[in-house]
Amino acid sequence: MIAYLPDIYPDELIYSWFCRYYVHSGCISSSVALKDILSKRCNNPSKEFIGHINSEMQNNIHKLFSVDDLIINHTMFPQYARFISLEEKKRALFHMGKDFKDAHHLFSILPRCETDKFLKFCPLCAKEDRNSYGETYWHRQHQIRDMQVCTKHKCKLQSSKITAKSEQTFTFCPAEININIGNIEIISDTDKLNYADYVIKVFKAPIDLKTDIPICAVIYKAMKNTKYLKSSGKTRNTKKLAENIDTFYKKIGLNDIASIYQIQRTVLGERFDFSVICQIAYFLNIGIEDLTSPNISRNQIIKEHNTHYMKNKKPINWIKFDEETAPILKDFAKGIYDGTANANGRPDRVSERIVYREMNLPKHRLDNLPKCRAIFEHFTESYEETWARRIIWAYNNLKSKNQNKICWTDIRKLSGVKKKNIDAVIPYLKKYTDIKTVNSIMAIIKNAPTAL
Repeated sequence: MIAYLPDIYPDELIYSWFCRYYVHSGCISSSVALKDILSKRCNNPSKEFIGHINSEMQNNIHKLFSVDDLIINHTMFPQYARFISLEEKKRALFHMGKDFKDAHHLFSILPRCETDKFLKFCPLCAKEDRNSYGETYWHRQHQIRDMQVCTKHKCKLQSSKITAKSEQTFTFCPAEININIGNIEIISDTDKLNYADYVIKVFKAPIDLKTDIPICAVIYKAMKNTKYLKSSGKTRNTKKLAENIDTFYKKIGLNDIASIYQIQRTVLGERFDFSVICQIAYFLNIGIEDLTSPNISRNQIIKEHNTHYMKNKKPINWIKFDEETAPILKDFAKGIYDGTANANGRPDRVSERIVYREMNLPKHRLDNLPKCRAIFEHFTESYEETWARRIIWAYNNLKSKNQNKICWTDIRKLSGVKKKNIDAVIPYLKKYTDIKTVNSIMAIIKNAPTAL
């Protein structure tokens, strides 16, 4: 039972807030705190978002502030939703706060580069927090993709040992316990500092939930009277823009510089990656307000749209396309799900990203295809469910080969599931196999060395 929630600090991640609840409440273990906060034992806490919290925690939060405010001001929502369409933005906000839908189903979340694989922190912020609050916490702005600098202290961010991936986390890792301050490096590069400051201001700017202005129209307006847009306004020199952006950010020392493909898709309104848009916008000298709250007329939007309108392109018959694509998607998703489409035969998780990539569909196309969307959602499952099916598959695979003694190491190698994730997987084993197989697998897990 939740008797006390600590105050949430400025720019603190919700995950960090829950971590501090775990410490302040005196819970003897993360599993006890997880039970207090999350809907099910098998849920894992979300690092970047709110996670699937239970009704009691929801009621406690409602007493303090609205869920929408919490999501906008204390999750990474602005990084992923800032530049998507108004309809998608509202849909994402609704589902994150009402039914806690997986964020991967709401907007594009790209793989992390090496420097973003762990939660980051500023050593001087940590010292300041400890002086002000008696403890430090995970700051939201430090976790922005490819953010390297704390602009407040002009200090290089350091990486902790705590993974930034939610799907690999089943414990609360408080910043106070896990931040160890190393050598402090002050950044003097003005360009690096100015760019970092720009990104943070874009990230923290108010989210517009009333107007719907495509980001490609904003970029198009900024490209006028530059060498990247011909005087006719119909042809963009994207290759030159990408080359100059690459040169510019290499000097700054950015780790993940936008590619020509990413820039092309962005200026045509087909991608909405926060980092890519910030790189383009900063390079083109787009002001913060012009980027986050642009004043662009409907006529200007139509004019930009017409520059990449194909003259003889026929309108898509969505009903026909949905009917034709549905059986193909069903076979593809089933093959991924049951493993028949994989070289090793191992079952896998059907994600929205893999569907768009392998089916060669533009992002968010499923929103226009109800039959395809229904098929996708039929195969949608949590990571824990996928892991459970993989373990069962590995056990049956080994058993079919008449292996005399099946060890956990054999199952782990085949399934790819680590023993540290087993507690979250166990509740799903019964869902996908008979009790005899479950008992056999549990006996193998029980006898496995704790280090595995």
